[in-house]
Amino acid sequence: MRATDFGIRREITSGSWIGIDHQGKGIGTEMRVAMLHLAFAQLGAVTARSVSFIDNDASIAVSQKLGYQPDGTKRDVLHGQVVESQWFRLSRQDWSRQEHVPVTVSGLTACADFFGVATEPAKGH
Repeated sequence: MRATDFGIRREITSGSWIGIDHQGKGIGTEMRVAMLHLAFAQLGAVTARSVSFIDNDASIAVSQKLGYQPDGTKRDVLHGQVVESQWFRLSRQDWSRQEHVPVTVSGLTACADFFGVATEPAKGH
């Protein structure tokens, strides 16, 4: 999870990589749910964005399962070759309409200044 001027923009961006031996076990979905809970419920994010190479069906499936909507493409370079990436966007409203596994956040108070936010949970969550 990363952000630029989060305290003002309230938008995070994420991307992840899971080793082949650990794929297909729900770890990616569980990780993304925990990260989105932190972003939306604890830090007050308004929008979450994610990016995946267009041939990464598993990553795209996680985004779609969690309610992200397509948000454009871009061209990247990987190992000296052009690759296409698909962007996705999820609003806090769309996230809040879904049921999710319970997530517990601890230690946020000690690092809240790094995010440029108050340490109280976001309103409405």
